Amino acid sequence: MSNFNNKTIAREFSFKLIYKVLCGNENLLELMLSKNPKAEYERFMEEFTNSCIEPDEEHPNNQLPSGAQNFALSLIDGVFTNKASLEDEISKHLRKRKINQLEKIDYALLMLGCYEIQNVDATPKAVVIDEMVNLARKFGTADTYSFINGTLDSIGK
Repeated sequence: MSNFNNKTIAREFSFKLIYKVLCGNENLLELMLSKNPKAEYERFMEEFTNSCIEPDEEHPNNQLPSGAQNFALSLIDGVFTNKASLEDEISKHLRKRKINQLEKIDYALLMLGCYEIQNVDATPKAVVIDEMVNLARKFGTADTYSFINGTLDSIGK
């Protein structure tokens, strides 16, 4: 599988985990932010990773090649490590809403896209935006993709 496909798969995996954390309880978010207790954090990450590696009855298209795992985990770690600064940056580019008013899907995509635009020099900004728009089309509402496109384009300038 090509590096391009691995990164696409890694981004979707990262988005799903970030979204799961946002939809979970406060303890799960705190666990991701602090990584403490370490054993509990590692267990959560391992369980989620294992659930995405192999196809199963509920998720026949699951596949997370080893080449994608490291990239995905670096994105996830980066988003939660830099949560406050990412929220500040995104907030500067929101026109009619505040960050705490965003749908969780929109928030997760913006956090992931903003992190990659700001911190992963190897990926062109246009590619990151396109990938987030594709995820928005797949998982969001009819309006999600245009909102994600416009906001990330503004962040990327």
